[in-house]
Amino acid sequence: MADEKLAFRLADILIRLNRGERLNAKKLAEQYSISERTIRRDLTERFAFLNWNEDKHPYYQLDRKKLGHLTPDDIQRFAKFASISQLFPKIDRTFYEEKLLQSVQVKGLQYEDISHYGREFDMVKSAVENHRVLIFKYSKNNGEIKHYQIAPYSLLNKNGVWYVIGTDQGKQKTFCFTQMSLLRELPETFTPDENLVRSIKENDSLSHGNQLAEVIIQVSKFAAPYFLRRNLLPNQELVRKLDYGGLILACPNVNEMDVIPLVQYWIPHLVIISPQELQQQIEQKLRNYLTIGRIFRK
Repeated sequence: MADEKLAFRLADILIRLNRGERLNAKKLAEQYSISERTIRRDLTERFAFLNWNEDKHPYYQLDRKKLGHLTPDDIQRFAKFASISQLFPKIDRTFYEEKLLQSVQVKGLQYEDISHYGREFDMVKSAVENHRVLIFKYSKNNGEIKHYQIAPYSLLNKNGVWYVIGTDQGKQKTFCFTQMSLLRELPETFTPDENLVRSIKENDSLSHGNQLAEVIIQVSKFAAPYFLRRNLLPNQELVRKLDYGGLILACPNVNEMDVIPLVQYWIPHLVIISPQELQQQIEQKLRNYLTIGRIFRK
C-alpha cells in the first residue's frame, strides 16, 4: 500500500515535470501532506537520473529539450521503479536506470529543441493556465505570414513537436509552437469552452473541429502486431481480429489529416475502408506522385 501511494505521488510529479512546470518543493510537501525532506529526496534521489534545467532547492524543472518526451507508459514505469529502487543494490539501480533512460531515448523520433524558446514557452503556458488572450506572428509552411489573436487552450507535444491549440474568433485552430513569434500575453481573459477542454483532454487529434465521426482501417497481418502492442492511430479502437491475422480498427472523432499521413506512412499495410473518399484521396496522391516521377526522369 505504501509503495502504491509513493508510486502515485511520483507519477503525479513526473506528469507535471513533463508538462514543463517549475515545481516548488515546499508547496509540493504541503500538497502531498509530507515533509519537505521527503519531497527533496523524491526529486534529488529517486529522480536523480532525469535531466534537470533547474535543481537548486526549492525549485525544480526539467531540461526544456526533454519536455514531452515521456509517454504515460514511461511515466508509470519510471514512477514504479523510483518507488522501489532503494530495494536494489546500487549496481542494480544503476543498470535499471540506464535501461529506463534508454527506453525513452530510443523512440525513432527526433524531438525538436525548444531550449532557446524558454521565454515564449513560459508565456504560452501562463496564458493557457490563466485563460489570457495571446497575440503573435505565425509563419506558415508555404511562407505566408499572418498575425493572430487567440484564446489558447492547450500547449501539447505530439510526436516530438509542440503545438498550441486555441480558438480564433470562435474557430478552433492548431499552431506549431516554433512557427510562432513576437508573442505577447494580453491582460484580456476569456472563458474556456468546457466542451473543447474535454475534447482536447480525451482526444488524440490535433485538429478539433471538422471531425469525422469514424474512420475504419484494415491492417495487414505483417503490421498487426505493431498496432496490437500500442495505439499508433489517433483514438484507436480494435473492432475485430481477422482470420488471416489482420485487424479491423476504428478511429472515432478524428480529423482526416490526423489519419491520412499515418496510413500513407504504413503503405501497403493499411487501407481505409470507410469513408472511401479518404482512401481515394491517398490513391490519387500516389498516382500524382508517380506521374511527377516519370516527368522528372525524362
